Amino acid sequence: MEDLRHELRFAAICTLVLDVLLWDISLVFLGWRLPVPLGLLLGSAGELCNLLLLRRTVRNAVYHGKTKDFAGYLLRVLVASVIIAAALKCPQISAIAAVLPFLYPKVIFGWLAVHLPKGKKTDTHTDL
Repeated sequence: MEDLRHELRFAAICTLVLDVLLWDISLVFLGWRLPVPLGLLLGSAGELCNLLLLRRTVRNAVYHGKTKDFAGYLLRVLVASVIIAAALKCPQISAIAAVLPFLYPKVIFGWLAVHLPKGKKTDTHTDL
């Protein structure tokens, strides 16, 4: 479980880096607009919340043998849906910027899987 905690910390740091990178790119193309950083902040909070909920699901599977956690899945979908709906309804939040952080785990852990040293063995880099 220490691996999951380490990966969550790594994901949080990478999320911050990707948020700053996307905000810098938006500054170049759109100029200063407050909805972009607000959307990135909201989406990143939802993405990290989803990763924490996924960690709980994995921990339940490992320690309690609970392999099916449909309620946890529905809770993760609900978090993402509420954040995306709020971003779409609120003109002060960029909906695109709020959705992009939900794609970060695929980028972060895909990059990590490709750049992981060959001798290091890990099982948790697949879908977190």
